Amino acid sequence: MRFWCCAIALLMVLGGTALADQVLFGEDQVFTDATRGNAAGVEEFLLTGNNPNIRDRKHVPLIIYAAISGSEKTVLTLIKHSAQIDLADDTGNTALIQAAAYGWSKIITILLDHGADIDEGNRQGETALIKAAKGGHVAAARVLLEKGADPELADFTGRTPLDHARQSRNPEMIHLMEKAAS
Repeated sequence: MRFWCCAIALLMVLGGTALADQVLFGEDQVFTDATRGNAAGVEEFLLTGNNPNIRDRKHVPLIIYAAISGSEKTVLTLIKHSAQIDLADDTGNTALIQAAAYGWSKIITILLDHGADIDEGNRQGETALIKAAKGGHVAAARVLLEKGADPELADFTGRTPLDHARQSRNPEMIHLMEKAAS
């Protein structure tokens, strides 16, 4: 363990933080830039002709990194460079589903305004609305409902967003989902 800490520290001194990040995260610098909301770094990567639909070693698309970071500017940069908005990871999660899971209402709005599939589900049948309800992200759920998310869609266990809201015991989310389901 001590060896690896020293090796990474040496890399940071000799090669700068970009090389150390690549060793730490096991990925290209662009994934680190997207994770940190560094839109300028992502833009620079794309302006050199790189693919906006690049995936990491675990097959997670760059746009999902940007959505998880909550960086509106990074998501818009990828969209400007023709990133596929509904590109999913190996578990079926899209940028919209992940933005909902983290409660990023503005990212949700950007993705939907650029054509994201509002009711797309992952391999467990979880839609963005279900993820928002599970996480107690009321503002995100409200945006999804206002934009037309179907509150009756159930996951593979048969549970709807209302069921997930009740399980999370968030009174505001329960009220929102009851109102949407009626």
